[in-house]
Amino acid sequence: MSEGNGTGRVDEIGPERGAGRIYFPELDGLRFFAFMLVYLFHGGIESAMLSPFVGRAVAAALREKGWVGVELFFILSGYLITTLLLREEDEFGRIDLQAFWIRRILRIWPLYYLTVAIGFLLIPWVEGTIGTPGYRELLANHLAPFLGFLGNWSMSLIGPVPYDALSVLWSVCVEEQFYLFVPLLVAWVGRRYRLGLVVVLILATVLARYFFSQAYPVEIKIRFNTFMHLDTLLSGVLLALVFGPTPGSERGARWARWLQWPLLLGTIWLFAGPQLGVETTERRTWDFVWIWVWGVALVAIVVSSRGWLRASLAYSRFVWLGKISYGLYMYHEVAIWGRRSLEHRLPWFPNKDALLTIATFAATVGLAALSYYAFERRFLALKRFWTRVPSRPV
Repeated sequence: MSEGNGTGRVDEIGPERGAGRIYFPELDGLRFFAFMLVYLFHGGIESAMLSPFVGRAVAAALREKGWVGVELFFILSGYLITTLLLREEDEFGRIDLQAFWIRRILRIWPLYYLTVAIGFLLIPWVEGTIGTPGYRELLANHLAPFLGFLGNWSMSLIGPVPYDALSVLWSVCVEEQFYLFVPLLVAWVGRRYRLGLVVVLILATVLARYFFSQAYPVEIKIRFNTFMHLDTLLSGVLLALVFGPTPGSERGARWARWLQWPLLLGTIWLFAGPQLGVETTERRTWDFVWIWVWGVALVAIVVSSRGWLRASLAYSRFVWLGKISYGLYMYHEVAIWGRRSLEHRLPWFPNKDALLTIATFAATVGLAALSYYAFERRFLALKRFWTRVPSRPV
């Protein structure tokens, strides 16, 4: 899928461009599927309900390994942010760091702080826990870190939070910390040194995760630790540096089209194999490497080829759902919490579980769409004052 680029030429390969715009609609489709993995992992659709459609083994694998969707979000963030920065440098000769951070604030902060308010105020108020010792402990241990985008560290060092609507914010915290680092790497490091530096940092992260896993074999110390995810985030940066500010070529497209099939086999292997990132130090170290290798290959093939994979992900409904995927991610645990709060209070009726499952997904999409069009877009529209390379249309 492509648009005119303002010169009368239509790009067959790479991002859509209109008046200098860089946008990959197929990656929005991929965002939606990354969200669906997380949604399944968090129990939005129970395995027993999914089994008749995909089989018991596939349903169980998606349920157990759905957290891989978060890793895919990390790769996409690293790739897209770096590609935009490289394009800005290519067109203007420098990176405007202040403009970058303001754009990130306008995109991330409004919905993030709304979700913080839901988790620390609304849900405890509905459940009647405000003022209890547990609630005071929650505020003392986690409120300040979450307000400062450090909630993943309080969860790693102190322990998890009692509400899943808050716990999902850990990955947003990791990404926000990452956004402080990536533009500096592009703006301050010379072009000839960037690729080597990123490779060194990835290797250092893998090595650090190995020794950290030996010293602290507790999963929570790995899961929420920013440094343990740096190689995944940097793998997206690495792909962007390899592809450059204008990804895609005819030769690369031909190769990518054939590589779709090995990628499909790799996806089956990844999800059909044993649980990931558990049991041994080696598994807690190398499984994350295999995940981001798979994820980088997936993103590379999607943005390079014109085959069935890219065409499927560029389907308009998937693209739209990917466009509101930030809201889908932030609200889905709120919708799941609402379903679990209601299901024991409602009397039995035919197909109760199935209807509540459908209602939960509908509520997630509805909340995300309402949030995007009535709330988030007000802030996204302000980004135009600090935009140097236009990306996805608001």
